[in-house]
Amino acid sequence: MKIFAPPIPALLAVDAANNKLVPSQYALDIKAAGLDIITWSFERADLRRGAAFGGFYAAYDPAGQVVQTDSDMYLALDALARDVEVIGVFSDWPATVSYYASCLGLE
Repeated sequence: MKIFAPPIPALLAVDAANNKLVPSQYALDIKAAGLDIITWSFERADLRRGAAFGGFYAAYDPAGQVVQTDSDMYLALDALARDVEVIGVFSDWPATVSYYASCLGLE
């Protein structure tokens, strides 16, 4: 039996013209509605070969244009923090998120 699950919209999208991650229309709509965002499952996928191989958890960059190495996850995290303005990030392995927050003096 095949189970259909609709895709979950991503908070980030790739701006191909500038080769960077930007807020998706979904994220912009959430913010326009006046809601706060706590994102989840940051670093859940194995992205050592980039987002193109990250599957569902890397749906924001399916071609791996921006996230190509582990360190590029900081680009995703920075876009979530600065551009999407999430108020929290859940992570299965919080080292990257904690390091980023500490460097920028975030709580």
